[in-house]
Parts: sequence; structure tokens; C-alpha cells
Amino acid sequence: MESVKNGDLPEDVVLEILLRLPVKTLLQLKCVCKRWYALIGSSSFVNQHFSQESNQEHLLIRHYRPDEERYAFALYVDEIFSGYEEPDHLQMPLTVAALMGPLNGVFCVVSISGHMALLNPAMRQFKPLPLVHPYVHPHLSSYDDLLGFGLDPSSGDYKLVSIQYFWNEEMDVPHYPSLVSVYNSVVIPGDTLRMWICEKFQEIQVPDCIKSKEGDLALYDGSIALLSCDLDKIDKCVDVWVMKKEGFWTKILTVGPFQDIKWPLGFWKNSEVLLETGTSLLTLYNVYTQKLRTVEARRKENGFFIYWVFSYKESLVSLKGEGNKCKLWDTSSDLVKDFFK
Repeated sequence: MESVKNGDLPEDVVLEILLRLPVKTLLQLKCVCKRWYALIGSSSFVNQHFSQESNQEHLLIRHYRPDEERYAFALYVDEIFSGYEEPDHLQMPLTVAALMGPLNGVFCVVSISGHMALLNPAMRQFKPLPLVHPYVHPHLSSYDDLLGFGLDPSSGDYKLVSIQYFWNEEMDVPHYPSLVSVYNSVVIPGDTLRMWICEKFQEIQVPDCIKSKEGDLALYDGSIALLSCDLDKIDKCVDVWVMKKEGFWTKILTVGPFQDIKWPLGFWKNSEVLLETGTSLLTLYNVYTQKLRTVEARRKENGFFIYWVFSYKESLVSLKGEGNKCKLWDTSSDLVKDFFK
């Protein structure tokens, strides 16, 4: 290591070698010398490493293990899904109510008690979020809430949107006011997580022809996409709409019809639509070959099972903030256990 430190290898060669290494190894190499510590933690290196071809995107799903009667997160090792691993740092407690993302390798985690945190499992970093509790009139009672997790690609700014719906008990007719909070964090890859604040937002109208159908949002080729499906029909088709310009939706394709589809889940590398079947199997439909293939055969035998499906890449994005308040991601620690109670 001393010879490398003294510059026997050209800088560009050292950089190319480091960029091809996994996050876990790079975290160990940051301790070799100050120069490597600064290089691996720099914004430019974090961005290059995330985009490096060797840092491949993997399919991550939560599935059910009937032999052990538990849920587990499976990370598929290649694009043909020939096998999978269940890495310890990607496992979540059963009391996870929602897992959103990942965005540049960072997830937003919500516990059943309503606690929220940012998580970069590759960095083993876990950061609980201090959420604002705005005043609500006493005659309004909460009955539902929605959450969204996003990233501004131009600034690296993570955003968490909370929409709370209320029942107005003072009115004779149904009235459902809502309270929307947008939490903003200025996070640039390689930088730190700073204070969360509230800001304004605006609604986006969906195409009129799908308002009577079920649907879900996803990302397709860098744009917002909407997958809609009429679940009441026996032969179900999935329409894919893309908004490449604000307020303007274009239907780019229709897949199906299918007789055994419960819900469209999203996309895999823009060429395949992820679907959950009526028998709770994970299936991919290739939009070019128009063929189906089943990925996951482990399913819950009793009751409904809804897949959690993610496209995951490791990331060096740090969640450390002022005072180094980021926590270690370890599901056996008391802090994490208390968070997920």
C-alpha cells in the first residue's frame, strides 16, 4: 500500500481500479490513506461509481419463505434471474409499513408506528427523520394518508411528500380536506443530509380516459409513467402512459390481454413490465418479444400477498449530517429495534 501511496501507479489507473470495486471494499480502502479517503468520499467519485458499468442494477424483491414462515428480501444476481442472495444488510423487520425508492441507492423507510428514516444499506447508514407536526383543527379526524419519495436530478435534492386526508365532522355531507407536507433535504452525492423544511407543491392531472381505472405511478426511461388497468375485466390490459412534458400524457403502449393479473408493479430496464398474477407469482412481460416469464415461485399459501419490487444499485451517497448524527444500519441494534416497534 505504501508504494501506491507514493504514486508508483498513475492516478488515472488508481481511479479506474477503485471505480470497479464494491461499496463495502471501498469503505475499507478509505482507511488506507488521506488521499484515498478524500477521493472515495468526493462528489465526483460517488457519481462516477454509481454510473459505472460494473455497478450493475439488480432486481430486489420481498418474498415469502413458506418453509420458515417469514418474509425476506431477495437480490437477484443477474439479468436472467438464475439465482438470488438474501444479504443481511438488505433485510428489513416485519414491522416495515412501507419502503420507497431507491433513489441513488437511498431508501425511505416507514415503520408501522409512523416513524420515517432514510437508509443507505450499502453504506450501512440509517437516519431517522424529524418530521413536522402541523396544527390540525379539532373537528378534523384523520382517516388515511399517502407518502411519496422523490429526487430532483438537477440538484440531488431528496423530497418526501406526505398527504393526510381528514373527515370533517362538522359538515352534514362528506367532505375530505387534506394536508400536504413536502419535506426537503439538500443532498448532493458525496455531501451531507441537511435540515428538512416544508415547501409548496402542485397537483398533476391524469388522463381523463383512465380516471375510472386502477393505476400506479412508476418511472420509465427517466420520465413519470402511469400504469392503468381495469381490474374488473376478465381479460385485463395494462396501458402505459408517459408524461415527458408537464401536464401532457402520451400512451406509449398497451400490454395484454391477461386473464391472471392482479396488479402491474412497474418496469424492469424499460423493456419488461413487472406483473403480479392472481396466484401471487411475480411475472415479467417483454414488450418486444411479447412473452411472459415467471421470476418468483415462492408465495404465501394463505391470504393475499403483494410483492415489493425494486431496481437496486449500490451507492456511496452519505446520509451523515451535522454532528455526524447518522446511525449504523444494524437490525439487531436497540435503536433500530425501537424505531420499528
